[in-house]
Amino acid sequence: MNSSTLGILGLIIFLTVVTVAYIKLRHWQEGFEEQLEGFTDPTVAAIPPAANITPIQKNATFCPPGSKYFVNDNGDSLCCEHVPENRKCSKIVCTLSAPTGNIKSCNDIHNQLRDKLAATFCPPSMPNFFASEATGKKGCTSSAITTSGDGPLHPTSPKCVIGDEGPIADLLNKDSCLNTKRLEEMKCISPGCTKSFHAYKPDTPPVLTQTYTIVDENTPRVCTDDDSMQLYLDKVEPNWRNSNKAEYDFATNTQFCAAAKRILVEKRVA
Repeated sequence: MNSSTLGILGLIIFLTVVTVAYIKLRHWQEGFEEQLEGFTDPTVAAIPPAANITPIQKNATFCPPGSKYFVNDNGDSLCCEHVPENRKCSKIVCTLSAPTGNIKSCNDIHNQLRDKLAATFCPPSMPNFFASEATGKKGCTSSAITTSGDGPLHPTSPKCVIGDEGPIADLLNKDSCLNTKRLEEMKCISPGCTKSFHAYKPDTPPVLTQTYTIVDENTPRVCTDDDSMQLYLDKVEPNWRNSNKAEYDFATNTQFCAAAKRILVEKRVA
């Protein structure tokens, strides 16, 4: 076999290897893009190239939810708003490689998403949002979170849970982040109040109460948070608004905090 024949055979083998490698890469990429379809909930992970990566991570190694991973002709790892065609994308979301030009860093987008979720779901005492792709658990903690964002860096730190069934279900769980956030954000009607939950019946939203003291009085008083009582009544007595019962007069009944603040603390009639 002469050198010319060997050269042609070598070229054929090289082209075959390259073709097989390209087909495998395309199959992997197409499979990855199919896995990403439908991830529109920011608390759900976009499935990354590697397993067990969480949706909120300080050093992003995967595309934001809803976007599509691809590698362009220059070898840059990018995320596209739609399914890229022939390594081309008309609207690039961010880059997983070093940021260049006007392309945002995926890391920055993930950090912004984490901060947005924390502001939405987390109580002031537990400001750090976490979510685990491996276990599906989501919540907030007072601790710093792990590098992968899947839980508290210090597991024994205070934390609350965000359920998978939505806010209505979370209302029934006293330990949910939603209820903890409601309790912490309820404003005292007088300085130095103490706040707590009161569960009237099983499977109903706990009602928020606060114990407060009026100036020149030694005996503490208790009032019920208006919004939480109304949520409770909506559950146990759906037609309460049309009942005209005096005990449901939130404008004048000082058992409720808004009226107590206006009439007893600020001593205003209207």
